[in-house]
Amino acid sequence: MKDLLIVGMGGFIGSAARYGIYLATIKNFADKPYTSTLIVNLVGCLLIGLLSGGLVKLNNTTSLFLIAGLCGGFTTFSTFGLDGLKLIKDGFILQFFLYASASMVGGLALCFAGFYATNRI
Repeated sequence: MKDLLIVGMGGFIGSAARYGIYLATIKNFADKPYTSTLIVNLVGCLLIGLLSGGLVKLNNTTSLFLIAGLCGGFTTFSTFGLDGLKLIKDGFILQFFLYASASMVGGLALCFAGFYATNRI
């Protein structure tokens, strides 16, 4: 239960930060609303890379708060990036390309399917 609360607190901060970036960028990029998503995804990937690469020594509680909570709440794309990095680092190149393709194509296809299904009801 304690671990769940730790992840939840980090997730709250990450989600609030993501929304803050949206608010900060929407004024300058109103015609490109995806800009805030791109910024969040790239910053999240850098952050999770720095944290998992040893920027600071993480114990389990700190790791749960910063990686699972903060980065997870900020963007799950950062976790996708870290998983991809692990696959490449471990030499699973084919699995990486399958994972990346399935994530991108599958994610877009399911988003389309869900959108289409709810607009038909």
